[in-house]
Amino acid sequence: MQKIIERVKAIVLKPRETWETISGEETTIIGLGKEYLLVLAAIPAVCSFLGKWIIGWRIPFRFGRVIRLSFGESLVVSILWFVMTVAGVWLMGKVISFLAPKFGAEQDDVKGFKLSVYAYTPYFAAGILLIIPSLGILTTLAGLYGLYLLYIGLPIVMGTPKEKSLAYTIVVIIAMFLIYIIVGAITDAMLGAFGPSIYISA
Repeated sequence: MQKIIERVKAIVLKPRETWETISGEETTIIGLGKEYLLVLAAIPAVCSFLGKWIIGWRIPFRFGRVIRLSFGESLVVSILWFVMTVAGVWLMGKVISFLAPKFGAEQDDVKGFKLSVYAYTPYFAAGILLIIPSLGILTTLAGLYGLYLLYIGLPIVMGTPKEKSLAYTIVVIIAMFLIYIIVGAITDAMLGAFGPSIYISA
């Protein structure tokens, strides 16, 4: 766990140097997924579960009322979020790899997965704030920093010519939002079928 903490600090505080290190590391999609992605993605999933179940979130203009989910509802929602998020990170890595030749880089699924996983690091790390659901916006803002990490990492990890890095980043971001829409639609459909019964307390 200490190794993961050090990598999180490094990629957030010293992104260029850390991308250089990451670029030279030998790994596999399964190995990086098990040893890093699944561990970090569990942080927002667990904190969101606790936040939605125990703390809840206040409804504006409803006299301070709070929405909470039951234990089972919060657990199912969090597990579904975890699974769909991990799938989205994997798919994002595939997209990065697929687009690489169009921007002067070599297609490489492992490198694409590295970029996707580590670019999501700030979002996952800030996921601890979801234990207080109303702070969720800060987690989203942390995710925006991941876009900057992606921009820095593309030429280092994928070998993209610097003059094409910005265009590559923009296209990847567009693809990322499309993936969010698709994943969100699937998640909403599954939650609609699940139909959590939210209850409100004073």
